[in-house]
Amino acid sequence: MLRKRIPRQDDGIIYGLVEKLLLPFARQTVPDLRIGRTDIIKRLKSCDTYVDTAAGRLPVGFIALRVDRDKRLSVDMLAVNPKFQGRGIGTHLMRQAERTAGERGCREVVLWVDDANTQAQTFYVRKGYDTVHYDARLRCYMMMKRLG
Repeated sequence: MLRKRIPRQDDGIIYGLVEKLLLPFARQTVPDLRIGRTDIIKRLKSCDTYVDTAAGRLPVGFIALRVDRDKRLSVDMLAVNPKFQGRGIGTHLMRQAERTAGERGCREVVLWVDDANTQAQTFYVRKGYDTVHYDARLRCYMMMKRLG
């Protein structure tokens, strides 16, 4: 089941997913990167965040979204618990991103993915996203999908 983030209930789990699944890639580029729970919570507050509970109560995946000044929807973060990957949860979350984009009048969805995160790159390509830029300093690809 997809629902909006409930901070008190969800933030600990979301932070755990970020720490386990996203920050290791960021630390390959910036080994001494120090991002704590407070930093992630602050980032989540500036986003529309949805969680997928996979028919339970607790999140097994999440997506954080924001509309940028160019009227594009940005996927700020997306992560799914490895035990639940391959079950359509990431696809469900990306559909929510594209639905939100349409509701907000955005014609594009953009995201950044670490160059070492080939699993995520493959996932996004399968969802119709194209690589439009590479930032060598960040070691990240910018990917984009234009919406109908």
